[in-house]
Amino acid sequence: MSFVRYPPGRANVWIPVGDARSAAAGLSLLTFSKPLPLLAQRILHRAVLVAGPWLLPGRRERWAPPVERWEQILAEVSEVVGPVDEVALYLRPQASRPGAAALLIQKGRPVGFLKVREGLDREAQVLRLLDGGDGFRVPVVLGEGPSWLLISAMEPVPARPVRKIDVVDLTGRIQRLLAGLPKPAGTPGHWLPMHGDLTPWNLRRTRGRVPWLIDWEDAAWAPPGADEVYYRAAETTLFGVDPVPTGYAEAAAHWEAVISKRHDDLPLNGGMLAALEVLSRPSSR
Repeated sequence: MSFVRYPPGRANVWIPVGDARSAAAGLSLLTFSKPLPLLAQRILHRAVLVAGPWLLPGRRERWAPPVERWEQILAEVSEVVGPVDEVALYLRPQASRPGAAALLIQKGRPVGFLKVREGLDREAQVLRLLDGGDGFRVPVVLGEGPSWLLISAMEPVPARPVRKIDVVDLTGRIQRLLAGLPKPAGTPGHWLPMHGDLTPWNLRRTRGRVPWLIDWEDAAWAPPGADEVYYRAAETTLFGVDPVPTGYAEAAAHWEAVISKRHDDLPLNGGMLAALEVLSRPSSR
């Protein structure tokens, strides 16, 4: 297999170049949120579908398995979805978040999204509680094994972040769906279930009006308002939206402690910490 690593600089998505549809599917793994990169992704995606993968800029590289036991894992997964012709690989840009993921492609059509790392059994449990979502779409578990989880894939088109959502309504739906999430001993009684990484880049629209809400691995119990505060801090940092006090001081303090320990995405972390300071203030609503 030959690949082009994309985007330039970060190069964390390995796009197969065997055929046009597989290459276009690989391009769909790019998670841009700002208008200009999104526009460039859509133009390139369409051009590759029409003219072929030769349009992809960059040096062609040979396949290197992303994790140990890759061939064995792929054989186990093939028992669920059938033979896989191509894969598009996604490597996390954050060094602190190990593991790999791959879009599995069969005759140019995605048949599943494979995650490989330890601790995926909990994410599988969360996805089963969500049962497809409520007002949003979530992946469905297709299969799992030691250190791997296979879930349904989003449509192979550039996905854009959802803007101007009712985040209060959304977080309420999340809390209801995750009501059965096991509560660790010692969890304060007033804490509520949360997505744990509710951001514009994880709430994305492909086709149709109902968006996808992805990356549920951090679902947990947290102070009231945790998802809302985190989303608004990310939205402020990404799009320059003015933060509005929410009154969720405990939730803001929770995220300040989490973000302060991170060593990746330093500009993003600084912006979110500044936004959290405003968001923690008493609300006038």
